[in-house]
Amino acid sequence: MAAMRRYVITVLALLSASALGLLGFGYHFHALTTPASLARLQARDGEDVVLPADLRYNAAFKIARVEEVQPDVLCISSSRAGTLRDWMFKPYRFYNASFTAWTTAQLLDVFEHLTRKVRPRVVIVALDYFLFTDSWDDGYKTQRAMIYQPSRYVSFKLTHLLHALPAPVAFQEDRRQDGFRRDGSYLYPPSFIEMARSKLQTAQHMLEAAPGAPQMSERQMAPIVQLASLAKQRGIKLIAVQLPYVRGAVDYLDTNEAYRPYSGVWRDFESEQTAGWLRSLGIVFFDLAHSPIADDPMNFIDAYHPSEQGMVKLLKQLLNEKEFQDQLPDLNATG
Repeated sequence: MAAMRRYVITVLALLSASALGLLGFGYHFHALTTPASLARLQARDGEDVVLPADLRYNAAFKIARVEEVQPDVLCISSSRAGTLRDWMFKPYRFYNASFTAWTTAQLLDVFEHLTRKVRPRVVIVALDYFLFTDSWDDGYKTQRAMIYQPSRYVSFKLTHLLHALPAPVAFQEDRRQDGFRRDGSYLYPPSFIEMARSKLQTAQHMLEAAPGAPQMSERQMAPIVQLASLAKQRGIKLIAVQLPYVRGAVDYLDTNEAYRPYSGVWRDFESEQTAGWLRSLGIVFFDLAHSPIADDPMNFIDAYHPSEQGMVKLLKQLLNEKEFQDQLPDLNATG
């Protein structure tokens, strides 16, 4: 019995030492921080720019920030709405939960998670014509689906470090030159913006990123119906917006005959029938794809990401729409 006890004690000691060693290793290389702890860092220091180590954990980080900010207005989007800022929505509290939803199913999922504990007055969702193609969903439904469990985040980082042995590099998730500001907006490095404006503001770049299809997919429409129903249950008004694209891309989608078999989804989405469908769900929809904003390259970073300047102009245009004014009657600080 004494020998058995010594054996058990020895095994437990070795296991404890291994666990402590792994914890020390993880701490040294910044692998033990969770999305929620990153959110707390930013809450303490409003100048801190944060970016989780993998984009699949963006929503977990932003949920914690949303619970801190308690926004009146919340935006859920892919990267397209990343430059919307809180000062643009004064006097309302605003938070930008972009970089979290690339498909219609992900819009529903992220909305459900973000509004479990917080009830914004309005949620703005970015809807794009290409979200209603099955090929877009097939490409992004898994690789950009949000993961919410903090244990999986730590496990992901530790696995990454162990695979990088013998030369792992510490994660840098805060104090960054690019990433999420305290209002959830994305800070792009000036060098990237300069490169993108010179090389990526083309119809070709847009079409390489966004697939076409003969028509809108009913499978991709179904989550929007569920989203509208859930928003009603939670007492939240939905505003849907198709943000602008550079003029060359819009003209190509409108007029290029060779691309016409693939631009059916574009024509469907631009139709009054789709606007009526969204209205029937109780979603206020504004389609800015043909806005004059599309004419000025300075309103964009690349072909489909509006700049902050473009977003200011976008909000000024929306303020001329009575349905938008009705939802946010006090909005007065768009610059």
